Amino acid sequence: MKKYIKIILKSISFFLIFIVLLEVVSYLLLPKEKVYKYGLSNVANYDILREQEDTIDAIVIGDSLVYSSVSPMEIWHEFGYTVFDSTVAAQVINDSYKSLEIALQSQKPKVVFLETGVLFRDYSNRPWYYDYWILLNKYFPIFYYHNNWKQKLFTFLDDDKSVNKLNAYKGYVYINKVKPAKKKDYMKDTKKTKEIPKSNIEYFEKIVNLCNDNDIKLVIMSTPNAKSWNYEKHLGALKLAKEYNLEYLDLNLVKDLNIDWDKETKDKGEHLNYQGAVKVSKYLGNYLKETNLIESHFNDKEYNIWNKWYEIYADNVK
Repeated sequence: MKKYIKIILKSISFFLIFIVLLEVVSYLLLPKEKVYKYGLSNVANYDILREQEDTIDAIVIGDSLVYSSVSPMEIWHEFGYTVFDSTVAAQVINDSYKSLEIALQSQKPKVVFLETGVLFRDYSNRPWYYDYWILLNKYFPIFYYHNNWKQKLFTFLDDDKSVNKLNAYKGYVYINKVKPAKKKDYMKDTKKTKEIPKSNIEYFEKIVNLCNDNDIKLVIMSTPNAKSWNYEKHLGALKLAKEYNLEYLDLNLVKDLNIDWDKETKDKGEHLNYQGAVKVSKYLGNYLKETNLIESHFNDKEYNIWNKWYEIYADNVK
């Protein structure tokens, strides 16, 4: 009996030590100055909280369609605007609302883009394990930031300690794989309208109200997607935009964008690769310029660090 008790106690001790080590390593991988202000769980789950306060001009919220299509560093390099992709894969609209709510704790953007993929993904049907995954990241951020040790080491060894290399992509995920799309005529006109789930409208209205309360221009946007987007969804998003008097950009209908579906998608048309993201980013940069809501920061010394981040980004995407 004593033998079994001893084994149980050893197992419990090992488990507790393992938990403590996970927590310690998680803490080491996070930007500590932000942890003190916003809390461990928030900084662990929302990358935008790493950014210097009140420095982001525009925020893009949505799912993986955003972080594969919008490269903030491309926009910075050509226009001098600061943009951040506040997204995660398979994001649903209540998460989009939470992402924006958290972002506004430290930022005052002039423009927010909402990608329409989340409008048609019923958040009430989210996989059962997703909430547990979020909870795990909340208390053990190492699972989310497990690759940060490389960048932490590089930053430690670098002579220039003023640049946190973890911030260089601003939420964008660099992809250079190519898998041509099979279907390229996916935007055929139709009289059918894809209805947005009623459960999503509640959170959409919260996003609208949050933007209105903070004097933010909200723009509904559909990124190029030959695999799971179509004209029925376009009409559904357009209907919603009209109901709330919002501008709607469907990049799937912008011919001048010239997405090459043989070369500029990583997975047969659903997500763009780097070459496609460059085109989308330039388009959004021009759009932001036309709004006259944002001034270029090229001549603002307080934003010089963005040039250093661009150098890191450019070296990596070569």
